[in-house]
Parts: sequence; C-alpha cells; structure tokens
Amino acid sequence: MANVRMLTIEELQATKLKPLVDYCLENRAPDPGYHAVMGHNLDLSETAFNAWRTAFFTGQVNHSIKEIIRVLLSRMASCNY
Repeated sequence: MANVRMLTIEELQATKLKPLVDYCLENRAPDPGYHAVMGHNLDLSETAFNAWRTAFFTGQVNHSIKEIIRVLLSRMASCNY
C-alpha cells in the first residue's frame, strides 16, 4: 500500500509547479506522475525537475548514457519501452 497519495494534475496546476506540469504534459517527459508524487514538497519537486532538465537538455550528459538511463527506468517501471 502506498504511503503517499498521488496528487491530481489539477491540484498540481494550482501550485507554483503549474509551468513544470504543463511542460511535462506538452512534452510527455518526464511523466507527470513524477510531480504527482514529488508535488507534496514543492521546492524539492521544482529543484529535482530543474536538475533533470539541465542534465538532459544542456549537453551535460552523453546521449548514449541518456538512452541507458531511459531503458533502465522503463524496465524498473515494467514499461514496454
């Protein structure tokens, strides 16, 4: 049984995370479920999202490493990626 209730998109959009959630919905990454769990701590959620965006979109992480990360995460989530 989960200890943390997942917040709805509407609940998240009523917070300062709205631009981040909208970005996730528009770009389909990261999964909005990330914010649904992390959104209970707004500052942590925002900081972690900004770290993710910086790592993945500023050339700081080699493309082959990003693909390995995507595959490992999809396997952990039992996704058919």
